[in-house]
Amino acid sequence: MTTENTAKKFFVSYKYKDSDVYSVPVSEFKPGEDTNYLYTPRHYVDKIIKTVGEEHIYKGELGDEGMDDLSDDIIHSKLKQKIFDSSITIALISPRMWDKTRLEKEQWIPKEVAYSLRNKTMGERNSKTNGMLAVALPDKNGSYNHAVVQKACGVTQWQTSTYFRILNKNMFNKNNKNQSPYCATCYGYHHQGDDHSYIYPVKWDDFINNHSTYIDHALALRDRMDDFELTKTHD
Repeated sequence: MTTENTAKKFFVSYKYKDSDVYSVPVSEFKPGEDTNYLYTPRHYVDKIIKTVGEEHIYKGELGDEGMDDLSDDIIHSKLKQKIFDSSITIALISPRMWDKTRLEKEQWIPKEVAYSLRNKTMGERNSKTNGMLAVALPDKNGSYNHAVVQKACGVTQWQTSTYFRILNKNMFNKNNKNQSPYCATCYGYHHQGDDHSYIYPVKWDDFINNHSTYIDHALALRDRMDDFELTKTHD
């Protein structure tokens, strides 16, 4: 993974009121009335702003930036402007981020991921595809099993089938895959190296403790985006 000292602009996509997340890693941020006094991914965003924001520039909405009285179209327009002005998008994978009762294209995370993956134009300004990370959050019991499991053969298996399809399709999507021979223990092929996915997956603990390395790695993958089969729609 590469390392650089230049500050990057980043946007975070997340499910605001998924209350099935662990509280201890972000216990310094106390939940309030806006989340029914429950911990949610919003508190992880606050932790990211505090920690990652020491080196990089946050372009998302702030916790006290009220949008409740705005229409979905206006909110979407505001968020698109923030994504446009960023070079990396961090999608938080929480246990209940996907509302299966609604179409994927109607939900905020797929919209934000799709827009992040496009070459964008506003007036005479252009913004290319963002680098991307998928950061798995622990559930309320501190487990990551909803997002990633350790198989008996020792391989780490990301549960991409439970993610939004636009996340799923942009993970393990390298054109020339580097895979090990068929595994008789887990009945699958193991992806080798750290360039298997354009949207690079990482656990919360690993990310928050070494965030600049992962951000730089995502941007390095962006410089090689032709090596990946990108899906840029959320249908």
